[in-house]
Amino acid sequence: MNFSAKKIVSISLLLLSISGCIKEIDLTEGENPNTNNSNSETTNQYKRIGMYDGSFDDLIDNNACSSVKLPVSLLANNIPLTITNTADYQLVLNIFNQSPFDADIVVFNFPITILSQDYSQTIITNQAQFDNLSVVCDQAITNNLSAITCVDIVYPVKISLYNTTTEQTTIISVVKDQDLFNFMANLSVNELYSVQYPINAVTTGNVNIIVSGDSQLKSIINDCAN
Repeated sequence: MNFSAKKIVSISLLLLSISGCIKEIDLTEGENPNTNNSNSETTNQYKRIGMYDGSFDDLIDNNACSSVKLPVSLLANNIPLTITNTADYQLVLNIFNQSPFDADIVVFNFPITILSQDYSQTIITNQAQFDNLSVVCDQAITNNLSAITCVDIVYPVKISLYNTTTEQTTIISVVKDQDLFNFMANLSVNELYSVQYPINAVTTGNVNIIVSGDSQLKSIINDCAN
């Protein structure tokens, strides 16, 4: 084989290689329903599934969108307590159960640190700032931007990521909720991705489901949210 023939074969192989990478994502609009960008509905759903779930301490902060970092000092119905771990929430519940007729109120000794849905930490220095967190949370819930807590992904999950500028495909392995949230939250406008289905999910009631595509994920979320 002469030099020119070898060159032609090499170029052909290169084109085949590039074509193979592109087909992993299926760039043609509508060709692959599981191909998404940063503005896709599926992206928002996966981001919400990966969000930090702050609902476990609603007894003390009444805010499902965040949690209070422990230890924290507070008054439960005017009784001083120091909550050092999650087991101490029972101390608050015991005080609340002392009477069925009083208003159960928690007042924090500020400053306190709040863990938010995006895994950031914020120092809150007064009651007004703390009350505003509930307003922000209500808005997020209304606009379908709060954490989805009725579906858990079974990790690891692999995602094919295609950069339309560099024309490179990368396989991303996601091993925990925070990784999933960060991936979806930080997608750029020149990136497309496709989750490598099937994946496993667990819904409320410890029901295991094999998810075969984006549309099924949407259906599962709608069912459990309702």
